[in-house]
Amino acid sequence: MLFLNGFHFISGHADQVLHANHHCSIMSADFIQCAIFVPGTNPARLAGVEYIISGAEFAKLPMEERQLWHSHQYEVSSGLLVEPGLPDTVDKEVMKILVNTYGKTFHTWRYDSKNQSIPMGIPEIVNGYTADGQLHASDVQKRDEMYGLNHTLIGWNRSDITVPPVIEGADSWKMGHI
Repeated sequence: MLFLNGFHFISGHADQVLHANHHCSIMSADFIQCAIFVPGTNPARLAGVEYIISGAEFAKLPMEERQLWHSHQYEVSSGLLVEPGLPDTVDKEVMKILVNTYGKTFHTWRYDSKNQSIPMGIPEIVNGYTADGQLHASDVQKRDEMYGLNHTLIGWNRSDITVPPVIEGADSWKMGHI
């Protein structure tokens, strides 16, 4: 079991931030599946699902399918994707793997439905952030305080991880797709 914490946004709406706890099962060397919960909810609110595949598997996908996936390179190298409670050495080894992965993520409980007692509406494709300045610093600060983290220090500790280029077709939201 792998526990990750990070941020998503509704595809096409980078301002609609979703803070996400990922509880993941490692299915194989190329495939991880995660149940996503909203942090700080009691009882825990199941928000969606993320499938994570290796870069090698992503490269085999047809271009039409690749549009549904987002890269993890920036999330890993920036320290936005974290493993609360793990020692730096363990974190680094896991992130060496995750830096070359891609996620296909659906949220079934809308980001703005805090007052609803059941999930309403159609499932939405969500994406991950890919550059500085896309996510408000206050969102990251709140998360860091919640878990007693410093994402800047975490990113610095990962600075020696080789970050591969994003494979063509991922992060299609940047081109107005999906």
